Amino acid sequence: MPRRPPAKRLRRLRRPRVRGARRRADRRGRERGVHEPGHGRHVRLTTALGGIRQTLCEPIRRLRGTARSYGVKALRRDAVAGLTVALVAAPQSMAFAHVAGVPAVYGLYTAIVCAIVGGLLTTSSHLVIGPTNTMSLLVYFTVASVGGDPAARIETAVTLTLLVGGIQVLCALAGFGELLRYVSHSVIVGFSAGAGVLIAAGQLPACLGIDISDYASSYHGLAETFDRMMQGTDQVSWRPTAVCLVCLATALACARISRLLPAFLIALAVGTLLVLAAGWSPEHLKLAGDLPRSLPLPAAPSMSWSDWEPHFGSAVAIALIGMIEAVGISKTIAGRTGERIDANQELFAQGLTNLVGSFFRCIPSTGSFSRSALNHAAGGATRFAGVYSGLFVAVVLLTLAPAARKLPMAAIAAILLIIGYRLIDWRYCFRLARGNRADLMVCLGTFLATLTVPLDYAVFVGVFLNIALYLQRARQVYVTELVRDPRAPNDRTAFVERAVRTVGGGRVRFLQLEGNLFFAAADELQDRFRALVGGPAELVILRLKRTHMLDATVMRVIEQFALRMREKDGHVLLCGVRPRMAKRMEGFGLIEVIGEQNVFLADEAVFGSARRALRRAEEIMGRSLDEAEEEGEESLKDTDGQR
Repeated sequence: MPRRPPAKRLRRLRRPRVRGARRRADRRGRERGVHEPGHGRHVRLTTALGGIRQTLCEPIRRLRGTARSYGVKALRRDAVAGLTVALVAAPQSMAFAHVAGVPAVYGLYTAIVCAIVGGLLTTSSHLVIGPTNTMSLLVYFTVASVGGDPAARIETAVTLTLLVGGIQVLCALAGFGELLRYVSHSVIVGFSAGAGVLIAAGQLPACLGIDISDYASSYHGLAETFDRMMQGTDQVSWRPTAVCLVCLATALACARISRLLPAFLIALAVGTLLVLAAGWSPEHLKLAGDLPRSLPLPAAPSMSWSDWEPHFGSAVAIALIGMIEAVGISKTIAGRTGERIDANQELFAQGLTNLVGSFFRCIPSTGSFSRSALNHAAGGATRFAGVYSGLFVAVVLLTLAPAARKLPMAAIAAILLIIGYRLIDWRYCFRLARGNRADLMVCLGTFLATLTVPLDYAVFVGVFLNIALYLQRARQVYVTELVRDPRAPNDRTAFVERAVRTVGGGRVRFLQLEGNLFFAAADELQDRFRALVGGPAELVILRLKRTHMLDATVMRVIEQFALRMREKDGHVLLCGVRPRMAKRMEGFGLIEVIGEQNVFLADEAVFGSARRALRRAEEIMGRSLDEAEEEGEESLKDTDGQR
């Protein structure tokens, strides 16, 4: 006789059976539609916590996967690409800091820290994170509100970075990354074009030698720049203009020779050499001044919540633009490489990068299209190419900081003129003009809002226009009438679609509804149903197989239609009803009004529920539907003859 195992061992052996039995019971309960109290809430909570855990752990998993397969060949490619990107990122980041209204060194700090941290966290192998033109312009319109004190501007910019990072991380943990798909490309193109015009116009004073900070204006946007510039026309000097034109020509010539040439860095070097050769000093034209020859040390932002609160709306706008730019750029490059991009995970990476950057005196950052595209073109193999670009920018800061003492601001203005022009996507605008006028109106509306209202408001204007266009399109309901195919008179499943007759028609009408049946479509449906009630129709079949949703407002409209048809001894039948839709109808009470025997659920067979509805209609009418249709044709001819 075999030995009996200990009691503890027996419990351990039985436990899987209990769990298996519980799973089988749960499955049977779900099949019957029975759930334990609170079971759904428990499942939703578990799913949400699992999603948060995945969001937090995914960057580590991706980084470990890249590190395991990293070799000498990838190292060589990443180092070359990182150096190429750094030679472009260094002058760009200084220019973007100038746009943001903070000293140039803070742009370099951002290009160093955010490129390194973002390269380790991002889901894209080629995305390079750092300061960008649109983000810097949004920062400028926020820091300009605190006055001209440089220290206050720097603290405000760093605080914005912290707020933006916190908003993006919270949105990622809440799973809002997928909502970015509802912001159309037309909004981004319009906003970017407006930002490009503002950036280019903002450099005209520097090119002419005018310091507009000495003047005030009551206007906003583009009008403010020109108003302040016109007040300082007595400061116009030929020296900054000459430097700007020389640097502009140099950058364009280098870009024409080769895309991989560091055109901006060469242009800045030429501008600096011109100032040195001419012997010009800060009395003749404005220079960048000294850059600290050191890297930033970690320090928490020193502003309190009372100082943060006024900038929260701007932080939301900056976070939104940063999310859209980073995800859009990642997906654009992924279209060439075949890499899969997780929008929610990318949003988390952007937020965490900004949070870390705020402790190193960085301005808000996001993915840069120009530097990311250059990284891909230069042969970057993995995410470490972005990390190396940040390290190389740090080397540039530590070695070339003394040379910035003679760097003319007019040279930086020349670079920003080119960047501003390139922000305008002319090709996409022309394609919109030829193909889609509605999207063109959204693009133009966002563009004009960017030029005329505060920039953080312009972002929300574009989003509002986008949502309005979506609702206008979504409310369109297509109603067609299904009739027997005359080419197949013996096939009872053969139907053809035709436009709904507003006059006459048979006693039985078979209508097919397509689209989103929500509150915006209620008025249009009411008008169509009113015409049916006033006509000769005694029975109406509504096929809902091609509808995508059904809200309470539309169910009320269908209910009123069924009640009016009942008043004239008519009937309404529903077919092609999906199970979830039927459950909503039952909860609302619509099935009780129409009658359970008059509602037919969709099945896998083509026109299966429609055939059952037609048989039910023949039972109600007491004759063949072909006879009813012939009567309808005769009544239509009589009506046409009377007219």
